Amino acid sequence: MVMFSAILYGLMPMLARFSYAEGVNVITVLFYRYLFAFIMLTVYVLIKRVNLRINIKQFVPIGIAALIGTVLTTYSLFLSYDYISTGLASTLHFIYPTFTCILALILYKEQLGKNKLIALLLSIVGISLLSLNNNIEFNVKGISWAIVSGLFYAIYIICAANKELKRLSPYVVAFYVFAISCTLFFTWGMISGELLPKINYHAIFYIGNLSFWATFVAVILFFVGMQQIGPGNAAILSTFEPLTGVILGLVIFHEQMDMNMLVGVILIILSVCLISKDKPRVVKKVVK
Repeated sequence: MVMFSAILYGLMPMLARFSYAEGVNVITVLFYRYLFAFIMLTVYVLIKRVNLRINIKQFVPIGIAALIGTVLTTYSLFLSYDYISTGLASTLHFIYPTFTCILALILYKEQLGKNKLIALLLSIVGISLLSLNNNIEFNVKGISWAIVSGLFYAIYIICAANKELKRLSPYVVAFYVFAISCTLFFTWGMISGELLPKINYHAIFYIGNLSFWATFVAVILFFVGMQQIGPGNAAILSTFEPLTGVILGLVIFHEQMDMNMLVGVILIILSVCLISKDKPRVVKKVVK
């Protein structure tokens, strides 16, 4: 589930790129992305009659996950693009599995075994080979913001793995994350004046697909999968995400695969194989 979620998340850059080509800015894309996902999930929970009641102990980690995992992560990552290349920024952002494993060890006592440690190192090297090129620029602000985005995303994963949230259906967690996220982006867009009230049908099509595949389905799969294997393993398996970008680049944009990319792909697949050898912490829970 986590790997399939990562593949769907890998569709984001392409769908966002197509949306931007239709004249839609970042804040508008993010607002409609979470708004559409919220509407889809609302229809689902109403049909399935999912109980949406939560208590304050559950709302706090959900609120932190929404604020940090969507608004601050996205803001810091996109801000880093102003100072360094997207390749270097993405590489530094994908330091979040390291942060996640450290935080999971400290907060949840999730052990960092030999397989996980090797997989973590392989995934970091693999991501670096996929994203970096010979023209590396060292801008302190850009590098700092990209690393901060990784830290924010790690905090998001840790919050989503909170023991209080394990008592909830992943659909309930996602419902409130989507609701808070679209509200925050709406407020941000109105205050900054960046929210576009009208977008064309082509942009709606791209954002709609972004909302369904790379948000609604991907987030649910990630939450369900993480409940089974823990935040550390989930974070490492999420490094499967860039492989989707590589494949899409080869098939759709006719990009060439060089030796760095090939070795990077192999290392990431090896890291996934190592994680799969560990016995997951199976939580016997029926998701209704």
